Amino acid sequence: MNRLKRLVMWAALIAIILLAGFSIYGAFLGANRAKAFFNSIPLGVYWGILALLLIAGIVLFRRLLKVPSLLLMHLGCILVLVGGVWGSEAGHALQKRLLGKDVIIKGQMPIYEGLQENRVQIADSNDLRELPFLIRLRDFQIYYYEPGALWIYDQGGQSWKLEAEAGAALGLPGNLGKVTVQRVFKNFRMTLEGDKQVAFDAPGGTNATLEVQVTLPDGQTRSRYVFADFPGHPRPEDPLTMRYHRMESDYISKLDVVEDGKVVASKDIEVNHPLHYGGYHFYQYECGRNEYGEYSILMVVSDSGVNVVYLGYAMLLVGMFWHFLGRRLLAAAKNRSQTTSASSSEPSETPSQPQ
Repeated sequence: MNRLKRLVMWAALIAIILLAGFSIYGAFLGANRAKAFFNSIPLGVYWGILALLLIAGIVLFRRLLKVPSLLLMHLGCILVLVGGVWGSEAGHALQKRLLGKDVIIKGQMPIYEGLQENRVQIADSNDLRELPFLIRLRDFQIYYYEPGALWIYDQGGQSWKLEAEAGAALGLPGNLGKVTVQRVFKNFRMTLEGDKQVAFDAPGGTNATLEVQVTLPDGQTRSRYVFADFPGHPRPEDPLTMRYHRMESDYISKLDVVEDGKVVASKDIEVNHPLHYGGYHFYQYECGRNEYGEYSILMVVSDSGVNVVYLGYAMLLVGMFWHFLGRRLLAAAKNRSQTTSASSSEPSETPSQPQ
């Protein structure tokens, strides 16, 4: 019996340590890969073994009920398993059957700037489901790494890269001449001053543009505007084609939650900083622009079981810390305190005075 208890104890400890390791590893995989990892067949076998070990531990070790750290570790693992199952597809199906809750597990919601939406396209299908509230995209902003890059192509397929900074220049081989970035516009606009068109950088909005000058070997100069969002079409007679490329650094969607015509919650979301409301997390997923304007795509994910999982992890970490380190630190502190008290209570010896 003692050998069986020892085997169950060490197997359970190893399984718990593996759970912590799998959790840390899964945090770096991203949502889709983590889901595939934790739902894989080997992990399914592991979940079953862990559940059996936890049950066996509670049955065989009555001491668990008297040692808080061990009890916390076991209960934490059980909560992680329960929360994970409750938030899985099978768990959602069980909620629908038992509680009548028809929850959207996962989907995407595209919203145009200035509009509101409650329809969610279900993941891996063309089905549309509606949320019981509206999400309004009050404003959408894209931030870019600076500076961008001007890509230059010739008709032979060669390419060159030039930093998109005013004054940056690059000499090209042959008779292609020299390319110079004259000005960088964040929001390019043009106006008429008399009979002359004048370009300027308007406040607000986004229409990133470069003013580029090409100086030919014979001294002739030609100017053009290169737009980031509207690359245009190359002319057959033009020996050079140019593209203005900027790499996105962040997306921010300013969201309002609207119920019964009133704004009940607001948040500026970005990658890894979602909005949580009504049993769902709304993540910044993608963005785009078409003839109707800019739009943001939100990832909508049910939070069923998430709080239970978080509570389980908290209990697991507290129990592990207290069991392996906390008790020793407390005992060491008590020993130091007792030693100090004993030293201070010893009587001091003083030499006798002659009579």
